Amino acid sequence: MTLETPLLIFAVVVFASYAVQTVVGFGSMLIIVTFGAHLLEIRDLVTLAVPISILQTGYIVARHHGGIDRGLLFRRVLPLMGAGTLVGFLVFADMAGGWLRMAFGGMILVLAVRELWLMRSAEASAERGPLPRPVSFAAILGAGLIHGVFATGGPLLVYAIGREGFDKHQFRSTLAAVWLSLSLILITSFAIDGRYDAATGMRLLVLLPAVPLGVAVGEWLHHRVNERRFKVAIWILLIAAAVSLFAH
Repeated sequence: MTLETPLLIFAVVVFASYAVQTVVGFGSMLIIVTFGAHLLEIRDLVTLAVPISILQTGYIVARHHGGIDRGLLFRRVLPLMGAGTLVGFLVFADMAGGWLRMAFGGMILVLAVRELWLMRSAEASAERGPLPRPVSFAAILGAGLIHGVFATGGPLLVYAIGREGFDKHQFRSTLAAVWLSLSLILITSFAIDGRYDAATGMRLLVLLPAVPLGVAVGEWLHHRVNERRFKVAIWILLIAAAVSLFAH
């Protein structure tokens, strides 16, 4: 097997992305797609990234299942995001390049700037209550649509449920259960679509070690890092990456 330089660099992106997601509960696919789009076609990188995501989300769900909010998961998030994911995959997945990638970059830019603005003080963040239920439903459904195309529904889902009073452990565990469930849906869809062959399997083998390494580093950081400063750094990084997509 010839190891392509873009694939090896992509493995470093995968490592960093899962370290981040293990710390805060989301962000792996967002980082993978935003930075990976400079290395691989979006369709190819999503095909590779979704199967390996099961390692991290499965680990979090198995080890920290007590923190999962099952009511939120089964009554609201999975029905809406599951439906949106299937529609996104069936209707929009073949348009993941070109204008849709530019729209994705624009969405990330707007959300990142918005989050930084709202995080400008701890008091401002604390004053925000839960979203109105119709807005929350629409955001979760939209997160599913985006997840079906880019496997990156995290920003909208975080926007929808991030103001409902979860501590960081509940938040991380519940999100991991969402990503695990949706990844299984996407992998099944990809397999039916004929995306997995021997060459793809060999590329997955190259990427696999990056996930447990990222999880190990993320677990260490999760109990030590200042969460607010960490999130600020990630949003700034994503702003830079989103801007770079416009010039790619």
